Formats: sequence, structure tokens, C-alpha cells
Amino acid sequence: MEFLYVVIIDILIAVFLSATGISNPFAVNLLMSQCYGLSIFGIISLLLWVFKPQGGIGRIALIVAIGVAGGNLIGGRLGVFILRRVFSITLKGFEAGALPTIVLVVALGATVSYFFWSKARLRVDKEIIQQERIRRLSSEKETLAANLRLLQAQIEPHFLFNTLSNVLSLIDTDPTRGKAMLADLIRYLRTSLSRTRPATTTLGQEMEMIRSYLSIQKVRMGERLTFAIDLPVALSELPFPPMLLQPLVENAVKHGLDPRVEGGEIAVKVTEDPEAVKVTIADTGAGFSTNEGNGIGLANVRERIRLMYEDRGRLFLEENTPRGVKAIVEVPKNGL
Repeated sequence: MEFLYVVIIDILIAVFLSATGISNPFAVNLLMSQCYGLSIFGIISLLLWVFKPQGGIGRIALIVAIGVAGGNLIGGRLGVFILRRVFSITLKGFEAGALPTIVLVVALGATVSYFFWSKARLRVDKEIIQQERIRRLSSEKETLAANLRLLQAQIEPHFLFNTLSNVLSLIDTDPTRGKAMLADLIRYLRTSLSRTRPATTTLGQEMEMIRSYLSIQKVRMGERLTFAIDLPVALSELPFPPMLLQPLVENAVKHGLDPRVEGGEIAVKVTEDPEAVKVTIADTGAGFSTNEGNGIGLANVRERIRLMYEDRGRLFLEENTPRGVKAIVEVPKNGL
């Protein structure tokens, strides 16, 4: 494309020289302008390809200057040689540096130089913009990772301390059940705590953590708690943020089932559509009257979803029928 631009510019300069009558016939002007212009273009292109200057226009300016000087020298001699040997035309003016030669050389040198200069500046500007964009994205990514680690670090002890508190209370009131719960907790920590460190886990692993947690709570609550987990096998290997569902299940137990003497049921169900994966955590507990102000759990889940998916993910609550609350998490399949 650049070659074509130079050829067109050379033709326009030949037309200008012929129309003003300050030089030779059009055919001669065309040949000489093409020799000058393409020689300059060829030398500059070769030098740019060999040296590949980076990080500024100083070296590019030097290359352009060398190209103009070398192209004028080579182009002038090449044009005179072709005219003399092929067309038997001798142009003393071009050899001696007469006015037409000076006009042609200056015009072509300035035009081709401006072309490469503008192109070089555009490339440098694009490099600067790209480097700034990369720097900004890198900074935003580091900030996002730090925020996610902070939120996750807040959730983990929140869950662990609550569970240990339950174990402690059971040891005082029912040592046998307390020991059983402690054994379940040890197994849970051994198999699942290490999974909370990576940036992602899988839906299957996340559901195993939920199952372990609910099993621990069932030791404490007995017949007051029943639960079911519905995870299609085809979705079990999908990547999923660790500890994203844990606070929601904990809220369902603490704020939904615990306040009711008869307890209730927790149902965890995973579904999908072409664009998103939806996890629904439904309880048959006390409902919104005691689910307001759930503290760190819901706030952290919402913030993590916002940081990871922006407006492509969401958490919302709705009433369960006939009683209780549904917490629904939707995240994009292509963003997992």
C-alpha cells in the first residue's frame, strides 16, 4: 500500500512539473520522479526493516534523512542512465543540478519524508497508547486480585469461627455429637480448605464443600435440618470461584432455619442456559423478616461477583414458596 502511495505521489509531481512548464516533457518528468521517489522509498523501507527502530522518532528521523540523501543520489543517476541508454535522451540539467532537478528533488524528498515521518509518529503514538493501556490493565488486574484475596480471606475465618463455636457449644451440651461434629470438621478442612486458595475451583468441588458444611450443621441441628444438592454431572467440572456459595448456605442456616424451632430444608440446585450458570440456594426458614442485615456474607459475595464479572454476574434474593428465601447466583459461562 505504501508503494502505491509513493507511485501516485510521483505521478502527481510529474504532472505538476509538466503543467507549470518549468521542466521537461511529461514522460521525462514521470520517469525521473519515479526514480527519485522509489529510490527514497526503497532505501527508507530497507533501513526500517533492518534496524527496526523502537521507542521514539529520533532514529526514524535519521533513517528518513539517510533515505532522502541516498535516494536522491541513486535516483538521479538511475533516471539519467535510463534516459540516456534506453531513450537516447541526455538531460544536462538533471546532472548539473538545474532548477527542474532541484524542484523535483526537494518536492519528492519533502513528500516522501513527510509520509514516513507521519507514519512513524502514528506508530510511536500507538505504541505509547498500547503501553499505557497495558500498564493500566495490569494495575487494575493487580488491584482486582488483591481485593478478591481480601474478600476471600474475610469469608474463610468467618465460616471457620462460626463452625468452631458450634463445636464448642455441642461439646458442653452433648459431648458425643460434639466429637462427631469435630471429626466431620477435621475431614472437611483436610479435603476442602486447600481449595479456597486458587482463583477458581470447580462446581463439583464447591458442592462437595457445601455438602460437608451442611453435614456438619446437621450434626448440630439433627432432624431440624434436611438438605438436597442437585448438580448435573455435565456441569460438575465447570470452573467456579471458591467460597462464593459458602456464605449463602451459611446465611440460610443461621438466619433462615435456626430461628425456627422446627428448622427446615435447604435445597441447592444448579442449572444452565446458553449464556450463564445459575445456582439457587432455597431454604424453608423464617423468611426475609430475619434475613435482613446478613453482614459480611452477602456483602462479600456481591462484591466478589462485581469485581470478577462486572454487570455479567449478579446475586439476588427472592421469596421462596411457600416459605423462606431463595438466594440466586448467576455468572457467565464464558467468564468462568
